[in-house]
Amino acid sequence: MQYARTLDVIARPDVLVCGAGCAGTVAALAAARNGASVMLVERFGFAGGYITGVIGASFDGWVDLRSGLPVVGGIVSEFAQAAAGGKADVMSLAFSPSNELREMAETPDRNKIRFNIEGFKRQADRLFRESGVQVLYYTSVVDVIRRGDRVEGVVIANKGGLGVVLPKMIVDASGDADVAAWGGGAFEVGADMQPMSLHFRIGNVAIDKDTRDQCSAALQAVHARGELTLYGGPWIGRLEHDSEVYVNACRYAGSGIDPYDLTAAEIQGRLDAETMFRAFKANVPAFRDAYLSSTGPFVGVRETRRIVGDHMLTGADIEQERRREDVIALGGWWLDRHPQGKSGYHMHALCRPYDIGYGTLTPKGVENVLVAGRCHSADGAALASSRVTVTAMGMGEAAGTAAAMAATANAGSRGIRIGDLQSRLLKQGAIILDRADAVLAVGDRVKDKPLSMAR
Repeated sequence: MQYARTLDVIARPDVLVCGAGCAGTVAALAAARNGASVMLVERFGFAGGYITGVIGASFDGWVDLRSGLPVVGGIVSEFAQAAAGGKADVMSLAFSPSNELREMAETPDRNKIRFNIEGFKRQADRLFRESGVQVLYYTSVVDVIRRGDRVEGVVIANKGGLGVVLPKMIVDASGDADVAAWGGGAFEVGADMQPMSLHFRIGNVAIDKDTRDQCSAALQAVHARGELTLYGGPWIGRLEHDSEVYVNACRYAGSGIDPYDLTAAEIQGRLDAETMFRAFKANVPAFRDAYLSSTGPFVGVRETRRIVGDHMLTGADIEQERRREDVIALGGWWLDRHPQGKSGYHMHALCRPYDIGYGTLTPKGVENVLVAGRCHSADGAALASSRVTVTAMGMGEAAGTAAAMAATANAGSRGIRIGDLQSRLLKQGAIILDRADAVLAVGDRVKDKPLSMAR
């Protein structure tokens, strides 16, 4: 079927950021603060992605797992300061790796990140306003217009109808590399993509030291009875108040770029959340007076398209601690690959924080598109670590800064000097190069690592 129409030009920004998840939120702020005119489009009505929409309110990847010291700086620190209760110098403090019950228990003397999800949304909105980012919520990217080796236009859809944005540079923070892929950029999709998860919130809980193990036993029992087909963990994280938690346990093996699988994951996730909650309430003392507050506004997707960039981060790069001359951020999370067809906990491999190069953000085959987040150029083994929230934010700051530099110079993504980009990132507080060496040296001296591997 042929379909043609004339589209209105909605805007001509220097930089268009597609997606206001963790990566896109920071990318838009970085581009605007570096002097670019910026439009940010997001399919939902708020920013924050995994943190706010999936209810995965954790700063995964922020710290060296060994020392607890932050390994990603810059704009991330502004959100961290708010979530850490306003502590003035969060970058010099040690924090737990996440707010999951086990990790908090294993690092009792460290500071904690405890998110107010609504507060995160408001903070993002305020920072967009203060930085001059033009935000369009309830706006989806539906197509691209390619001319030569550039994406000339991005077609968007919202309640105003169809329109087209004509930017100089684009940051694809869709998570799925939609713009890069539709614009002719090289990508790959693994045959063993990690499963999706719908998180849910439970209120009026009274957590104690045995709660996590009791929840695990409850899910094992309902799984053995055939009432729960597939589940992960469970991983239970505290929100801002001790009486409310979120649960990461629903598991659906499917493709996050298949609309039928996405729909099925949402439907099955809501059913499984109810099953799990009833099991907790009946068998775990902490949940005796609890109530199921909500499921996430949308299902969490760990892995879909991964661009083929000028460089690909590999599991071997991480394990062998290879350095990158074009480093723009550090990754710090476990090697945490969720299995498709197994239930319960799985092994997490501890790794030394590692370099993520600018070449992982530049898709081959297109000149004015950068990506940030879980769709960057990485193999499946490396993505098990690099896909998480704060690592995505670090990539977002680099991509947004680079996009602003390229737009100012009327150049493409490969037309800027890496040294100039690194200098800007350092001024903005990034932890790379010599600054990273100083932080990593502290972790290298930690002999008795407090964190266990079976998680």
